[in-house]
Amino acid sequence: GVMRMSQIFTDHKKLNSGDNFTIEWIPGTGTVITVQGKPQGEPFKEPEFFNALLRIWLGPNPADWKLKDALLGKPA
Repeated sequence: GVMRMSQIFTDHKKLNSGDNFTIEWIPGTGTVITVQGKPQGEPFKEPEFFNALLRIWLGPNPADWKLKDALLGKPA
């Protein structure tokens, strides 16, 4: 899963204002990642993978506090 995710980030190094990137857990399917509405490969089946991805941005020690606050709708 980590290698596939790395490839997605390599393929889409920069998102511009208005671009869309989603990470979604779909029960019975897995984690689906889309960029500009296009699925990026097969779903990641393991629920642990989805949970790990969320912790990167929304966990107690996020990679970027400003991004976490923005994702949660907190004022800058």
